[in-house]
Formats: sequence, C-alpha cells, structure tokens
Amino acid sequence: MAKKGFFRSFLSALSVATLSFFIMYFFIPSMSMQFLGVSFALRKGSVNAQVMDAVGLAVDQVKGSPEFTQESFERLQSLLSSDEVQQKLKDAAKQGQQVLDSTVKQVTDMAR
Repeated sequence: MAKKGFFRSFLSALSVATLSFFIMYFFIPSMSMQFLGVSFALRKGSVNAQVMDAVGLAVDQVKGSPEFTQESFERLQSLLSSDEVQQKLKDAAKQGQQVLDSTVKQVTDMAR
C-alpha cells in the first residue's frame, strides 16, 4: 500500500471543497444561500435580487401600516408565493425598476 502525503491529501480535500462550492453556487442557489450566504441567482443586479429587494421593501411598509390586518398580510404572503405572481414580478423586473415597483404595489393592493 502506498502512503499518501499530507500535501496530496490537502490538495484532494481542497479540490473537493472547490468543486462543491461551484456546484452549489451555480446550480443549487437555495442551498448555496443557506450554507454559504451567496448564490449566482441572487447576485447584485440580477432579476431575482431586484424582485427580492422590491418585495422586501413592500413587506416592511405593509408591516408598519395600520391598514393591513393579519389576514391581509397572510393573503399578501400567499399571493407572493404563488408561481403566477412570481413570474409576473420577474417579467416586470426585466422591464425596469419603475415597472417592478408598480407591479409590487398592484400586488399589495390586491391583498387588501
């Protein structure tokens, strides 16, 4: 049996870690965000990041608004989690920030 040196074991471990990072970063963004705190899909300036920022801002405004009841807030969360609304928000983000902001406002108005 051949002995493996420290250097060879270290390089093997480093190669596996690097490969795992890139696979998670590019192909499994949800796991990447959970374990690494970064992901390709949510990089600054991406459509997903724009949608998340706009929705987060809207949710913060809604939480501070006395007009929104708990029921309205739950309705807003269910609307935002639906595939149809998510696709609508992504399409709006591709058209620009103003279109995205108006779309988010429409969705929050629908939840009232």
